Amino acid sequence: MATADLAFHPLTFVTERDGTMVGRPDTGSFALLPEDGAALLRRLADGMPLAEAAAWYHATYGEPVDLADFVETMRDLGFVHESGAAAEPAPVRFQAWGRAMFSPLGWSCYALITALAIAAMIHEPRLQPHTRNVFFVPSLVAVEVTLAVLQMPLMLWHEGWHVLAGRRLGLPTGLGIGRRLYFVVFETRLDALFGVRPAQRHLPFLAGMLGEVVLFGVLTLAAAADLATGPSWAGRFALAVAYLILPRLAWQFLIFLRTDLYYVLATALGCANLHEVGSAYLRHRLGRGRGGWAEDRWSARERALAPWFALLTAIGTAVLLVAAVFTVVLPTVTFAQRLADGIAHRSLGDSRLWDAAVALLVIVVQVVVLPLLVGRRQRRAAA
Repeated sequence: MATADLAFHPLTFVTERDGTMVGRPDTGSFALLPEDGAALLRRLADGMPLAEAAAWYHATYGEPVDLADFVETMRDLGFVHESGAAAEPAPVRFQAWGRAMFSPLGWSCYALITALAIAAMIHEPRLQPHTRNVFFVPSLVAVEVTLAVLQMPLMLWHEGWHVLAGRRLGLPTGLGIGRRLYFVVFETRLDALFGVRPAQRHLPFLAGMLGEVVLFGVLTLAAAADLATGPSWAGRFALAVAYLILPRLAWQFLIFLRTDLYYVLATALGCANLHEVGSAYLRHRLGRGRGGWAEDRWSARERALAPWFALLTAIGTAVLLVAAVFTVVLPTVTFAQRLADGIAHRSLGDSRLWDAAVALLVIVVQVVVLPLLVGRRQRRAAA
C-alpha cells in the first residue's frame, strides 16, 4: 500500500447509507467519509502519488482539494503509516473456535438444547422459572453471596460469545474490564465490526443473547436430570442460575438503553446516532433542549426516525417498570419476608437469626456504605 509520498495501513471500505465507513479494524479507528473523500483515500492507499491524486480529484469533481489538510486528517485517524509500508495485520486468534461455534453443527446443537429444555419445562412444571428458584438453600447469606458472585461469570459468558462471533469474521474483537460505580464489568470491543458489511454485524451483536439462551437450556436440562434421580441442591442451584439469566435477557429488549438489540436496530436502519437523535428530540419536545432541535446536526433520515425512537423510549420505560416488578421486586419481597422471619422471635443461639443478620449487613454495605464511599471519592476528585 505504499505510495511515492505516503504509506497506509490496511484499510477497510464499507458502503453505508450516508457515505463510506473507512477504518482500521486492528485499532478500531473508523470514520464515515463522503463519496469523494473515500474515493480519494482509495487512490492514495492504492499507491497514487499526491500530485496525481490532487489532479484526479479536480478533474473528477470539478474543484480543487486541500490535500495537505486531508492527509493530516488521515494521520490523526491513524490511517497513515509513518515508517514506510505497513505490514499485514497478525492473524486473529480463536477464529477457528468462532467458526466452529457458529457452524451448522453448532446451530443444530443450540436448537436441540432449546427444544429439549422447552419440552422439559412443559412436562415438569417445577422446572419452569419462578421466584422461589432463587432460594436454592435455606441460608439467606448463601443465596445472597452466591448469586452476587455468579454475576461475573454470567457476564463473562455473555461477552465471550460477542467476542467469538466477531473473531469468526477475522476481526480483532476483544474483551476489557471496566467499572461502573463499585461494580467490575466486562466490556466487549466491537468497533472492528465497522469494517464489515452491516448485514454481517447482526450475529456478533446478538451472540451474547444466544449464549444466554443456550446456557438457560443447559441448566434447565441439568435440573431435569437431577429431578429424575431425586432432587438435590445441585438441581436447585441450576434452576437458580437459570432464573438469573431471564432478567438479563429481558434487559436486552430495552432498546432505548443501548442494549444489544439497540445496535441491531441501529445497524438495520443505517442510523449510527439513533440514541442521540432520539434523546435530542425528546428534550426538544419536553422543552428541555438547549439551542432548539439543532436541525443542522442530524441528517434527514435521523430526523425522520427521531419521533419513532422517542416513542420506543416511552414504551420501553413502561416495560422496564413492569419487568422490574417480576424480576426484582418480587424476589426482593420474598427475601424481605424470609429476612423478617429470620430475625423475629429468634434467640441469640438460633443460627437463623445470625444468618438473617449477616444477610442484612451485606445489603446495607452494598446499598448504603459502598455508594457513599464512591460518592465521597468522586466529590474529592472533582474538588
